[in-house]
Amino acid sequence: MNKEDGAKKIAQTAVMVFVVVLALCLPGGNGMTAQAASGAKHVVNSESAAARVRAEAAKALLEAQNAMDKADEMMRMAQKQKERSMSKEKDAFQKMVAAGYYPSDITLTAQNGRVHAVFSHRKHLLREHLKCTECHPKIFIMNTSREKKKKGFTMANMRKGLYCGYCHNGKRAFSVADLAMCKRCHPKQL
Repeated sequence: MNKEDGAKKIAQTAVMVFVVVLALCLPGGNGMTAQAASGAKHVVNSESAAARVRAEAAKALLEAQNAMDKADEMMRMAQKQKERSMSKEKDAFQKMVAAGYYPSDITLTAQNGRVHAVFSHRKHLLREHLKCTECHPKIFIMNTSREKKKKGFTMANMRKGLYCGYCHNGKRAFSVADLAMCKRCHPKQL
C-alpha cells in the first residue's frame, strides 16, 4: 500500500467516525449508525448518509432555535406580567396609605445580633410626605424579610449613600454619620 492509498483509507475512516458521531448525537441516531458505518465503506453511500445526517442536524437546529424563540417570548410576557403586578402593588400601597393605614415599623438587626435599628413608615410618610415609590423598589425591595438578611446593610454602606444613606446624607435628611442623631434610628441601644 502506498502513501496515497493510506491517506484515502485514513480519510474514509475519518468520514466514517464523523458520520457515526453525528448520527449518535441526533434524536433517533442509533438507527443511523448502521447506515453511516456501512456508508463509510463506500464513498457514495457515506456521502448520502452524511447528507441525511446534515439534514437531520439542520432540522434539529431549527427546532432548537424555534424553542429558544418561544422561550424568549414567554420570558417577555412574564416580565410584562411582573411589571403589571408591581404597578398594581404600588397602587395598592398608595391607596392603603391614603386611607391612613401604614406598614408596621421594621426592626433591623445587625449580623452580630446586638445592634437594632427601627424604621417607621408612618413617620416617613406623614412627616416627610414621601410616597412609597420614592424608596420602593429603587432603594429597597418590598419584601422586608429579604432586606433584613442583606449582608450589605451596614453603616459603612449607608455612609456611601446606600439604603438609608440614599436620603440620610446630610442634604435631604440628617446624615447617618451624624453621631448626635444615632438615637433617632437606634432607640433601643441608647
